Amino acid sequence: MAGIVVFIRSMHALGDQLVGYPLLYQLHQQYPNHRVTVVAHDPVGNYYTQLPWVHQFVHATMAAQKYRSIAKDTEIIIALHHSSELYSLLGAIKRIPVRLGFKNKRATDFLWTHRLPKDINQYIGLANLQLLGQLHPFDTGQAARHSMAWLASQKNTPVEHTDVVFMVGGGAGAFKRWGIANYTALAQRLQHHLGPNTTFTCILGPAETSELAQLQQINTPHLRLMVSRPLAEIADLCLNAKLIVANDCGPSHIAQNTGTPYVGLFNEPNPEWFWQRPNTRAVTPPQGTIDIQSVSIECVEAACCNALKNISNESKTAMVA
Repeated sequence: MAGIVVFIRSMHALGDQLVGYPLLYQLHQQYPNHRVTVVAHDPVGNYYTQLPWVHQFVHATMAAQKYRSIAKDTEIIIALHHSSELYSLLGAIKRIPVRLGFKNKRATDFLWTHRLPKDINQYIGLANLQLLGQLHPFDTGQAARHSMAWLASQKNTPVEHTDVVFMVGGGAGAFKRWGIANYTALAQRLQHHLGPNTTFTCILGPAETSELAQLQQINTPHLRLMVSRPLAEIADLCLNAKLIVANDCGPSHIAQNTGTPYVGLFNEPNPEWFWQRPNTRAVTPPQGTIDIQSVSIECVEAACCNALKNISNESKTAMVA
């Protein structure tokens, strides 16, 4: 069986892994008979060994280990790193026939057989897919959504669907969290647009103990809680929602990959972590500040309405399906 080696970026957070899932899914669709090896600098194998599109995970911290991870029968290497000469050199030394990487004004850019200019204003997950698309064009949005559909299919228990999903966490700290009071006020405003029976589900992780306590105290009938649940259940919830509003957090990349109308809240502009589409909006504080609490409820409400008004053809098809 011929091999494909994917060198993922040297990051350890959940979001850093989720932006690579669509590429691995699409890689399997295009090369179902190839063995796929994922190589990472960080020990993140638990995110990849569960995927049917990945046959092997290699934790490699040294250049020699990365060199050895490229087996003799490897036909394709893909480097998702943005600015390293190492991977193009390894591919050339090993004489791999097909070598994909980002062109980023590096001395070894010419060693890639297929390359994509790196754009720091583009969503990382989309850039990964477009890099793979240099081999065979495909619908990037559908690839991302289908990868999340597979993830959702792995759930072990039924998920109670909802109209609106709120992702109120932010593992990096409070500076990324818009706040429960803001989200509950937004829910009331959205009911005026979507109807009084609109349901909301807040997704929380183990770090959001304060937010959980606040929500439990509020105890609003239309506001459900999903606490520390598997990624599969989060994916299922997002695929079936009408709208998602999220802080900059790991699960937000599940939301963005589904193609569901989405509003992302950031303490400062961060285009590499926001998938710009007709049915998405990024909201940041007023110019001159990075305090996410300065983002007004009215501003987020308007962004939600605009996202819902500009549903892309892709999302319309998905919602009908």
